[in-house]
Amino acid sequence: MHRQHDSVFSYNIARPFPYRWFTPVALIGGLVLATVFTLLNFASAGFLLVVKTSVDPNATVSENPLQPLPTYLTSKIKPACQPVTLPVGTQFFTNQTALMYTLTGVWEEGKDGNGPTVSPSLTYNQNPLQDCSVSTIQIDIDSQDRGTNQLALTEWGARVRAYATCRIVTTTGAVFFNLTQTYDYVPDTTSLSQIYSFLGTGFLTRDQHRRASLWWGESLMSTYWAQMTWLLQNETRSVGSKHYHIRKGCLSFFPRPVQVDMTDASFFKFSSQFIERTLPGQYEYPHAEGDNVTDTLADLIRKGTYPNIWAPANNLAKSVYSTVLTDLGQTSAQPNLLTYAATLQAFTSHLPSAQKHIANARPGPATNSYDELKNVTGPLTVSPSVISAQYICQVPRRRSTVNLLVAVLVADLVFLRTAWTLYNFAAGSWLRRKDATADRCRGCLESTEDETVGKRMVSPTTAQRDGSGEIVREDQAV
Repeated sequence: MHRQHDSVFSYNIARPFPYRWFTPVALIGGLVLATVFTLLNFASAGFLLVVKTSVDPNATVSENPLQPLPTYLTSKIKPACQPVTLPVGTQFFTNQTALMYTLTGVWEEGKDGNGPTVSPSLTYNQNPLQDCSVSTIQIDIDSQDRGTNQLALTEWGARVRAYATCRIVTTTGAVFFNLTQTYDYVPDTTSLSQIYSFLGTGFLTRDQHRRASLWWGESLMSTYWAQMTWLLQNETRSVGSKHYHIRKGCLSFFPRPVQVDMTDASFFKFSSQFIERTLPGQYEYPHAEGDNVTDTLADLIRKGTYPNIWAPANNLAKSVYSTVLTDLGQTSAQPNLLTYAATLQAFTSHLPSAQKHIANARPGPATNSYDELKNVTGPLTVSPSVISAQYICQVPRRRSTVNLLVAVLVADLVFLRTAWTLYNFAAGSWLRRKDATADRCRGCLESTEDETVGKRMVSPTTAQRDGSGEIVREDQAV
């Protein structure tokens, strides 16, 4: 007879639960759990983190497709952007896209009586620029070392530098930094093809409707730059003057700590220095001549002291001062001629006449006063500024449809199988508590009952003889 093989592995014999509620609870609960597991698995496995560059990390983080989902499910795939590192010497511009700046120093305030902590770079994460102040406006005038293309546009040139300090607030505290802005309306990169036209240099973009204040700032800076250099050309061409050999100069303007109206000539403290060539190879360094070397800027303007460029130079410095503060987004109560219509009208009222006294470099973009053009420009506003930079971000992106279905389906099956196992275990445990034989099959129970029936067997002690003398065995119960 063929012997049946017994495998190492075994299987369970099923027996239906004797509860009416088991089947509807399993079906309804399975549907509910399947729905919940699908949503949870979609949140946790339906997205991947991908690398993306952004100029606005705050907007990138806020555009989170996982925002409606529970955060404890999406904590590992939430969007995040890394801060940028700006080493000292880096050039940058703000979100106003007007002027370029050079980072010249970074430090933090000292703690526990220690001095400031100097840093070689600025760690930046779109922090708004705060408490920016302009300490110095310096105008370097020059004719001797200019290129031919520059001389064709204007014999004299001027390089205007604004020195400013700002601070930002980070998670570790306040960080301060110095920056320098350099403006030259006729730089050495100017092409001769731009002669007799608006050069438009120094500003990255212009928008007379959304950034009207900066549009007017560029107009004032280019106009007073052109007027000052034209006057300097005429002054130094006066052969009768003993100063016609002036070749270089430096004008320095320092805002007074006590605020003065910008239309006042005493708004800045002032100093000047010129280099004058008397004989070949010999130079002198005279101050601007007045009654004495301590004459104020207002005195120099009133007396018409040689070289009589003080009024346009003063207006140029004020225009640079206000434009830099506007570009850095300083909305505080600092004096700013670009935020008040009356003050701006006072400075732009001279634009038509000033633009008649220029060389071959045409200023702009405005060619008339604020009152004449205010209906075609936007409002005078200053909005907060941040440094424009490229940030590396990680943002969640939904998987492809096929990958998403496979990932969610596999995860659902795992969770549903676990839920089914737990449900069976709980119901089975409850049933076994009421019936110790509930986990045995019915056939097994019937076989057990048959085996309890006694079997009779013959015993020599109970043997009897019949009439013929043969021994008859009696069955005994086994």
